[in-house]
Amino acid sequence: MRDIIFFALLIIALSYLSFEIYRRIRYIRLGRPEACSDQRLARWKYFCQSVFLQKKIAEYPLPGLLHGFLMWGFIVIMLSSVDMAAKAVFGTTIAFLEQPWFLAIRDLFILLMLTGVLGFTARRIWLKYFRQNWFHSSVKTYAILLLIFFITTSELTYFTADALLMENLLPGAWLVAAFARGLSPLGATAIGMLMEISWWLHYLTIFTILLVIPKSRHLHLVFAPFNVYWRSLRAKGSLHPDFEPASGTPGRSGNGVKDFTRKQLLDTFSCVLCGRCHRECPPERSKEWLKPKKINGFIRTYLEEEGQQLLNNQPSVKMAGGLFDYDFIWNCTTCGGCNEACPVNVDHLSKIIDMRRSIVAEEEHIPPAMQEFFNNVEQTGNPIGRTPQPGQDNNGAGAPEFPSISEKPGAEYLLFAGCLGNFDGPTQKAATALAKILRLAGVDYALSGGEAWCCGETARRMGNERLFKKTARRNIAGWQKYGVRKIITLCPHCFNTIKNEYPELGGYYEVLPHAAFLAGLLRQGRLQITRPRDTAVTYHDPCYLGRYNDIFAQPRQVLQAAGAHLIEMPKSKKLSFCCGAGGGRFWTRAEKENRVSTNRAKEALATEADLVVTACPYCRTIFAEKTEQLKPGQMAVLDIAQFLLEATLEPRR
Repeated sequence: MRDIIFFALLIIALSYLSFEIYRRIRYIRLGRPEACSDQRLARWKYFCQSVFLQKKIAEYPLPGLLHGFLMWGFIVIMLSSVDMAAKAVFGTTIAFLEQPWFLAIRDLFILLMLTGVLGFTARRIWLKYFRQNWFHSSVKTYAILLLIFFITTSELTYFTADALLMENLLPGAWLVAAFARGLSPLGATAIGMLMEISWWLHYLTIFTILLVIPKSRHLHLVFAPFNVYWRSLRAKGSLHPDFEPASGTPGRSGNGVKDFTRKQLLDTFSCVLCGRCHRECPPERSKEWLKPKKINGFIRTYLEEEGQQLLNNQPSVKMAGGLFDYDFIWNCTTCGGCNEACPVNVDHLSKIIDMRRSIVAEEEHIPPAMQEFFNNVEQTGNPIGRTPQPGQDNNGAGAPEFPSISEKPGAEYLLFAGCLGNFDGPTQKAATALAKILRLAGVDYALSGGEAWCCGETARRMGNERLFKKTARRNIAGWQKYGVRKIITLCPHCFNTIKNEYPELGGYYEVLPHAAFLAGLLRQGRLQITRPRDTAVTYHDPCYLGRYNDIFAQPRQVLQAAGAHLIEMPKSKKLSFCCGAGGGRFWTRAEKENRVSTNRAKEALATEADLVVTACPYCRTIFAEKTEQLKPGQMAVLDIAQFLLEATLEPRR
């Protein structure tokens, strides 16, 4: 009778789980196909690192370690569970599961799993009651930890009771042997009852977990490994191209749930709901309306509630302006912190960009300042809306001694500083400083000249794909005319776009950000510093230079070579906090208070450094404004090229 009940419950639990998984796979397949099976070797390598070695989760040492205990422990315990079933149901054992080496490993992981359960429970209690600013833990989470505790202790109890009844403590089972000393005073009848209760508790708990998985965050156990394997292999700073939506209406993207890709919908069921994306989201941490976890949560809930109707070809609710309000979509700075933090490679940002593309394509609900930006770039080639005069340089260094590419075609390097370098006074000073340094180092370069347009980065992050392609193709055609092959950029946004996104339009260049290029000049001995600056400096990592392109060391090398005493902000390098200017917010921030910028400026001021140095015109402008507003005259703000020039550079003779 026991065997019948066992198999009946097993079939019910597995059938229910299989049905729920199949149902969600059908919902995922509502999305557009996406090529995710190329470069299999690279995918398998990353899969093994992330899933088996827990590389991504290990970036958070304590939870990463505890999660590793549970994951590997669960695998080992499930193997032992097969042995438990074989003994009780078929009266046999599985040979390799009785080997001393396996028994030693099993006992080790039983102990590690108990450590993981207790560690996670203590951590959640601590964070819930002492770090309420970001952490949330539900009753379901504690229930799952309790179920894991039952699985682990019931297995230990079963094997201990079995060893006592059989009077056969197998070699290698060191934890069972220790536990047996505590149970040995019990009589054979009590031990037999304990063994039977443990066996049933073990399997009933496993069946319960199988029934709970589809309705809990632990659905990631099923879908997250596939999400890791099928992650995008594009450069981190490269957006996926726009697309024609499933409805067939030209120019609209991401407006209905079916217009997302299958990978994007797979994201929603892979999300662990851990909240790491919240913790790294500047608008969320600044109490603006944007919660990255909600992006996947809202879509997932919608699919689970309305998926059957969608399968029956019922129309989808709008994503932009329906499931998500417009402020939610426009508040994103596109800093990439959410994507970087996610342990299972969920791509939050691509969904926001697709919804922005939909808004722009529909030409509705575009903020006025953003529409002005589009109009200015469309008509004049820059967001300021002023037409460069003939011969005027686009990089703010338009003195006669700094030649333009039209005057010096075939120069080894094109110096391109972006839109702010044309009209913004402080950025023009930074561009001039960079040009002087290049001249001192004997670099063969030329400026882009008045005919160059905006690189198109901001238009693309705002969702205007058509305008991005127009500006990019115009620049590519102009640079081809002058034989441009290598480009130095003053702006990380220009660097990222020209390096990672122009190639899809035929623009292939060797692109270097000015901070990295300056570090190279110092390393090669082409420059020397005659008067090092004995100054306390805090360096702000621009998102598109650091997090997107992993350029962290070179700017710090330049600053230290120039005599700076570096004071790091609490959030720096890969975990740097955005200045609040990205995603188009630099051009629309006048409409609302930019809390992200204020918070980052407060972090810089808290270091009590004399200077904040950055390598981005947007960041420099934001810091200059906000630090002066918060504490006038306390902290100066410079671009890294200005700081290096002020250290008095001379060519090495």
